[in-house]
Amino acid sequence: MNKDKYRWRGLAFSLQLSAFSFLLFGCNVLPTPQADTVRHFTLSVPATAPADGATVRPVQLAGHLRGRLMAVRIATNEVIYLEDVRWAESLDDAITQLLRARLGSAGAGRVVAVQISRGELVRSEGNSVQLAATWTITAPDGTAQRGAFTASPRTWAGKDYGALVGQIRDAVTEFGDALAAAAGK
Repeated sequence: MNKDKYRWRGLAFSLQLSAFSFLLFGCNVLPTPQADTVRHFTLSVPATAPADGATVRPVQLAGHLRGRLMAVRIATNEVIYLEDVRWAESLDDAITQLLRARLGSAGAGRVVAVQISRGELVRSEGNSVQLAATWTITAPDGTAQRGAFTASPRTWAGKDYGALVGQIRDAVTEFGDALAAAAGK
């Protein structure tokens, strides 16, 4: 009878040891952590002291451009978002900051309002980089000057997202120069 008692204890110990071994083995089959492939980009430049130029109101973006994921237009009415490419800052804040820097001392006393309708890569048009906006410049006397802007053609090579962001920044800079010229009139 004692032999059966020890046999059951041995079997119970073996089962516990097997369960413990299985748990240890289970820890080793977990997948290894993967490197984070997300890249964050910014359009803005270091903030400078405000000049006595036009007051640039916060830029209004089209709805599809408001998130942190970079928007890519793949058809006329279809936009996708890149999971691994994100804006490190709010795009409307970044564009506003760039425009304020470009306007500098131009248009003192005027108020500039901007609405961006396009500011993305358009794959369906040969990887073109497009920026389109409408703007209003209001003079101190209340008269308003309105206009539309479309950036000059740019094409992305399709490899380096840093270069794509640089092209978007160049388009915004071109827009800022056009606004400065209009505000200085």
